Amino acid sequence: MNSYEFAYFGRDLQALEQTIASWCSGHDGLLEITALLQGARLRISGPDDTVHEAMRMVRVWLRRTS
Repeated sequence: MNSYEFAYFGRDLQALEQTIASWCSGHDGLLEITALLQGARLRISGPDDTVHEAMRMVRVWLRRTS
């Protein structure tokens, strides 16, 4: 798996983006963001290990943001 994609409709999208972008920069990952009418679609790409770790971290990041 080279990428993981999810939609976010919560508050403080900018804080979530910054958290994930910071994590990606230290883990050889890339964050892509697509604006939606409400919320955004976030896609984390990189080596398999990075993507699998990001999948586990998403729940933590979402809890911190909400």
